[in-house]
Amino acid sequence: MNIEFSAHEYRDLLDILHIADVILSGHRREPDRRSERHRALIQKLYGLAQGEGLDRLMRHDAHENVYAPTPEFEESTLAHVLIDEFGDHLFWDELISKMSVRDAAQAAGGMDRLNALNEHDRQAAEGPIRQGYIEEFSKHGISNLVVIDRFDIGGNERIRTSD
Repeated sequence: MNIEFSAHEYRDLLDILHIADVILSGHRREPDRRSERHRALIQKLYGLAQGEGLDRLMRHDAHENVYAPTPEFEESTLAHVLIDEFGDHLFWDELISKMSVRDAAQAAGGMDRLNALNEHDRQAAEGPIRQGYIEEFSKHGISNLVVIDRFDIGGNERIRTSD
């Protein structure tokens, strides 16, 4: 398969590849074997940055045998703006979702009771709570958010990290 890109299209592709690269591995301490093929493809496409000024956007580390964005790329890419916007959206969405479920479960008499509700009744229980959090966080961000130290009682869910 042969695909032709203009220099401008390839520059846009580098932004897209960088977004994918950050999502696949930017938060990990160790490489994830599940994404080896994807990261290899990104490396292959990074390595094509040649001519028409594109070679200034990627550097090759001969010792590690990897291509990495140059400071010039990092300063000119839209990728980090988009990643930051997505991360911000994801943060608020997850915070509101988890707090809404927690509060709805408490109001329903526990998580088992909340889970036993049909979709309509569960939405009726969670919806107003969710809307309240949306309004609160839209107006005040986290300034009114308070953590009450109850860490000694433990939660039902194990905290998940990327590693």
